[in-house]
This record gives sequence, structure tokens and C-alpha cells, in this order.
Amino acid sequence: MKRQRYSAQIHAQFTVHPLCALLGPRQVGKTTLARMYAEEYFPDNTLFLDLENPLDLARLENPLLALENISQKLVVIDEIQRRPELFPVLRVLVDKKGHDQKFLLLGSASRDLIKQSSETLAGRIGFEIVRLN
Repeated sequence: MKRQRYSAQIHAQFTVHPLCALLGPRQVGKTTLARMYAEEYFPDNTLFLDLENPLDLARLENPLLALENISQKLVVIDEIQRRPELFPVLRVLVDKKGHDQKFLLLGSASRDLIKQSSETLAGRIGFEIVRLN
């Protein structure tokens, strides 16, 4: 039941912002929640990138080029705290005229991550702090 409530909250964030961050400690269910949300709202139209996966890291070697040409409507980036330099790239992408993709960012809830993302993505990102356990 908690996951369904969080899923609805994510969807509500996306009605206002093109980016939503799910933040919380490791192993609380952020990735599971993101997959559930994607299946419910963007079935077969989601790209998952895990920044602990070397293949996904290689794919993002040139992040602007990699992300501006994807067709999926939802992009989930897991472990975003590993690449905070993606925040300015995401800002450029969501500010482009005609851009309609949504970005769901998953990461550990550190003060530095929240501060950096909220400064770089001001007015473009909503936050959800996840406590599923």
C-alpha cells in the first residue's frame, strides 16, 4: 500500500516538474518503487540507467548526446549521487523547447546531493524522501 501511495506522489510531482528525485537510504526500495511506477504509468516506454553498471556508465560517457536522442518517455537514473555532474546536463535537456521526457532520479539522501540538485535544477525538480521499510 505504501508503494502505491509513493507511486501516486511521483506522478503528482511529474504534473508540475519534468524531474523527480526519490531519495533515501540504500536498500529501502527506491529501485523497486521506480520499476513499479514505470510499469504503471510508462509501460514499455522507460529507459533504466544504473550508475553502478559499467555498461550504463559507458553509455553516459557523453551524457548530452546519449540522453537527447532517446525515444523513451521516462528515464530512470539509479545511483545519481555517483554522477552529480549530470545535473547541468539534465537542466539543458528539460529546458529544450518541445522536450517532454520525464526523469526519475534515484539516490542516497545526502544533504550535499539535495543541495546540489536543488540549486542546479531549481524549479524543475520535485523531491520524495522514501522510507518504505
